[in-house]
Amino acid sequence: AKFVAANPLGPMADPFAGLGDDQKEYQKEMSENVNKRLEKAMDELKEKHAKGTNETDDPDRAPTGHSYRDHQAQVERQRRAAQAGKERKREEEAARISALK
Repeated sequence: AKFVAANPLGPMADPFAGLGDDQKEYQKEMSENVNKRLEKAMDELKEKHAKGTNETDDPDRAPTGHSYRDHQAQVERQRRAAQAGKERKREEEAARISALK
């Protein structure tokens, strides 16, 4: 068997090797698009950080906002009502059983 000396970093040096011309164009366009979007997002983050607005958020959108607390309170009321209904049914069942004895 013959061994060919291959550069292990070759695929990183030329990531488009083995692709057709159309595929190369598509890959290049897509990578440029992704890079533009990443750069734009990083610029926005840098801008927010520089202005000091990266930590401020609308309290109604945060998990501790009014709507979140209202929703949690409603869920808790429903849970308590369901628990009270189950307890009432248990008591009624116990009263029926004791009445039959």
